[in-house]
Amino acid sequence: MAAVFFSFYDGGTSGNTKYISRCYTIDAMEFKKVFTAILLELEKCEIPYTIIGAMALGFWGIQRATIDIDFLVKAADREKIVSLMKRFGYDHAVSGNFADQFSHVVKEMGFVDFLYTNKEKGIIETSRSFKGPDDTEVCVALPEDLIALKLDAVRNNPKREFQDWADIQAVVELLGDTLDWNKIREYCSILDMEAAYEKILNLK
Repeated sequence: MAAVFFSFYDGGTSGNTKYISRCYTIDAMEFKKVFTAILLELEKCEIPYTIIGAMALGFWGIQRATIDIDFLVKAADREKIVSLMKRFGYDHAVSGNFADQFSHVVKEMGFVDFLYTNKEKGIIETSRSFKGPDDTEVCVALPEDLIALKLDAVRNNPKREFQDWADIQAVVELLGDTLDWNKIREYCSILDMEAAYEKILNLK
């Protein structure tokens, strides 16, 4: 399944920096429509969320091919998410303690992943708003939070190390001067990955 890029101009800002965002998804206009419909349904059902993963990187201007879209939502909304995805014709591909991956019988519809958090306040609440397909508002995780999620993924699954460190490097190279380095250091401490902080600094 080929991955392509959908580009959108966005007026979102971080500090004094204005970004041109590039959001990318699966090679199918139908998936783009489903993405928009999911966003609208999340808003309608008042389900807090933020985009993470490769698509989130795209909104911050970092292009990387992907065959899925990743959401972070509250664990308390899990049943609502499952019901919502089934209405769109998706079913479980993988289900774990803290995540669900949904697939569709139509391959071009791609995969949709939901990661669940029990934190009352965190990445979702600090997310940035961008303009997505058809001017839909999209909540996207901050770059520092994306770095933390990548580090956590490496810690839990070393097989992901090459791609996740490549993503971290891309974030630092593009946005390094605007990143909250104290926040990144704190994340490294929380994850018991203090050595990673020096490695990330050396990527600048």
